[in-house]
Amino acid sequence: MERAVEEQSKRRVVLVVDDEPSLCLLAAELFTEAGCEVVSASSGTEALATLEERSDVSLLFTDCRMPLMSGTDLARTASERWPNLRIVLSTGFQDRLLPEWPMVWKPYSVRTIERVVDRTFA
Repeated sequence: MERAVEEQSKRRVVLVVDDEPSLCLLAAELFTEAGCEVVSASSGTEALATLEERSDVSLLFTDCRMPLMSGTDLARTASERWPNLRIVLSTGFQDRLLPEWPMVWKPYSVRTIERVVDRTFA
């Protein structure tokens, strides 16, 4: 039983959230290349449902600007409900400075995602 818990804690499960399908797919591919298991969602509501279902998600990587529920609203809700969940926001708009969580600027590269992974799962 201890080994199962230890193995689960070593898993690198990332929830990628972006309402733009091509950007969601790109981020998912980059996290997969960095050795992570990836789960995707296209909205904040879908992401919260995924977090309810998947207790193994360690990192929430979300776009800031999404319809209905912004990435920042998602981050606030998720951090309240799952305080151990690591959160990184992503945006292409320089006016978004949110010191509460780390920020990744679009367009991001393989190296940027590798740094996110290194800092999250170190």
